[in-house]
Amino acid sequence: MKIIVLAHPNDNHTAPLKWALERAGYNVVCWIGPGWQPKQQASIYFDGRVRMKLGEHTVDEGDVVWIRRPQPPVHHPNTAEADRKFAEGEYRWFNWSALYLLSELPVRCINPYDASRHINNKSVQLLMAASSGMLVPQTLMSNEPGAVREFLRPPRQQAICKAFFPHIWQKSEGGMAVTETFKLREDQLPEDDEVLTYAPAIYQDLVDKEFDVRMVLLGETVYSYSVRTPKGALDWRQDAGQGQVEVQAIATPSEVEEAVLRFARKAGISFGSLDFAVDREGRWWFLEINEEGQFLWLDEFDADAHMQEKFLAFLTLPAGASRAEIEERQFQFPSWRDYCEAIKEEGPVEEVNINVGFVSVE
Repeated sequence: MKIIVLAHPNDNHTAPLKWALERAGYNVVCWIGPGWQPKQQASIYFDGRVRMKLGEHTVDEGDVVWIRRPQPPVHHPNTAEADRKFAEGEYRWFNWSALYLLSELPVRCINPYDASRHINNKSVQLLMAASSGMLVPQTLMSNEPGAVREFLRPPRQQAICKAFFPHIWQKSEGGMAVTETFKLREDQLPEDDEVLTYAPAIYQDLVDKEFDVRMVLLGETVYSYSVRTPKGALDWRQDAGQGQVEVQAIATPSEVEEAVLRFARKAGISFGSLDFAVDREGRWWFLEINEEGQFLWLDEFDADAHMQEKFLAFLTLPAGASRAEIEERQFQFPSWRDYCEAIKEEGPVEEVNINVGFVSVE
């Protein structure tokens, strides 16, 4: 068995996890996606049986394929201008042919590409979460001014607005601006309806929260961590980026865990990072899931989390492994802190910058 990671080897999760897997004796290879250079070339064979080669490596029965963050396909730079759209389209369809085929091969995919693309949609997440028994705030996704104004109209007292996908603006004078969740009332909307059509957005009831929760789904097991900021920030990601969050392992209510596992089975996924807001009455409100969300940052803030080791145990165990099996095997692997110490002593692995924090940008 080998571990195939579809991501750049410099990715901020791929590098430390590859390092830890190799030190535990596993064969790990990375493939960033189709391109014209030799390491990005790929082949799919149909000759009585289906075979796939990604770069220099074949995909063999029993392999584990972690579809972490494959890069967009890259066509040859010397392609004639008149042919570029054709080449881009062919590379795009070839890429999909490879990614979707993986779930039909005798390998374990985390997560199957078709399931990951489906559940990555915010609307699908909310519907599946509610139908699985989770609490979901009232929500509107819209670019229709009348619908937005009606949603925010009293008696609704508090609402939030957030983007479908994170975005960063680079400022000409230096620095950057990043999308984040913010509170919004009807009287704060622009007078001109046209402004509300510039970009669709997600409008949602504000949960009067006591704290946030980041949950990591590992097959049939979930691990939950409370996330608290000094001033109870609406969006904790900025504080996390500045090292100002408090993270602590907490018990997951049984009804929430059962609902999450139902959700995962419906979605066809076995791994993901979920966000909840816990209100003053202790109720857990589902906010979103990123099926390939970041989790190593938990080890930065909680030395007892050991999410690196838990994830690697999950990755190398058969599908359906129990919590006890994960926690027994996790001791085979070096920790995130071991990785940081090794980088200090040996120098960067694959030119990874260990000063870049593992801040969630889902």
